[in-house]
Amino acid sequence: MDVIKIQCPNCGASVERKSNEYFGVCEYCGSEVCFDDIKSEAEVADLRGQVNTLDRRIGAENEYKQKLAAWEKKRNRMYIITGAMSFVGFLLAALSVTEDDAFIVLGVTLLLGAVIGLTILSIYRTADCPKPTDPNAPRKGGFFRIFGTGALILSGAAFLSVIFAVIFCGV
Repeated sequence: MDVIKIQCPNCGASVERKSNEYFGVCEYCGSEVCFDDIKSEAEVADLRGQVNTLDRRIGAENEYKQKLAAWEKKRNRMYIITGAMSFVGFLLAALSVTEDDAFIVLGVTLLLGAVIGLTILSIYRTADCPKPTDPNAPRKGGFFRIFGTGALILSGAAFLSVIFAVIFCGV
């Protein structure tokens, strides 16, 4: 325990101050002594600690937001690539004239690549997702959410490719 001694303003005797105490009593004259300067220092130190804690929280939150933005960019790139593969794959399959046509083989290969790629990259993106700083906040990178969104994009791209083939190619 830290003990600091100051002079009593009434009789000049030594008054002891123990750590975290803001008042003391002179043993000789009984005067109560207030350690206002020490109290102010303690309040400022407490405020510094609170500011430092808030700075650490804000820094961690900003770092999380930067990591999340980079993660979302990679995830969106995955959606674009697999969606484009699905669009081209269905378009090539729709444009094939016969079952022996090379377009259908290439189209099916692209479709399988899109589905397999989406599955593997969804697993990777799930594992790679940054964890929020707030433990109560929901996590953004659940596998079923990522894969489900990707599957919807693949289906939409396939639908658009069929419409494109019907309108522009007369299939």
